[in-house]
Amino acid sequence: GSWGRPESCPRGQRLVSFRLRVEEPRGLWDDSAANAAAAVCSGGPVLQPPGGLRGSWGNWSLPCPPGAGVCGLRTRVEPPQRGADDTGLNDVELYCCSA
Repeated sequence: GSWGRPESCPRGQRLVSFRLRVEEPRGLWDDSAANAAAAVCSGGPVLQPPGGLRGSWGNWSLPCPPGAGVCGLRTRVEPPQRGADDTGLNDVELYCCSA
């Protein structure tokens, strides 16, 4: 794929919540897993860069506590399937910390 343009929160705001658009497993068909992400900034703006159209939006993550923002992340990636269908990114966890 190709990288989209960077998206960021307005100056002085932090990323506080996110959600993913994920395609359910399709059996023998080509699976794509995570196709798009959206995020909320501490002041309320929603960042939703273009992404894949397959799948359904998940729930918003629990927001970071007041005064905190995202400072780290962890991803879940499917290992190579050796001839079977690879999906790549399957899930993301964001970690909050205060300034």
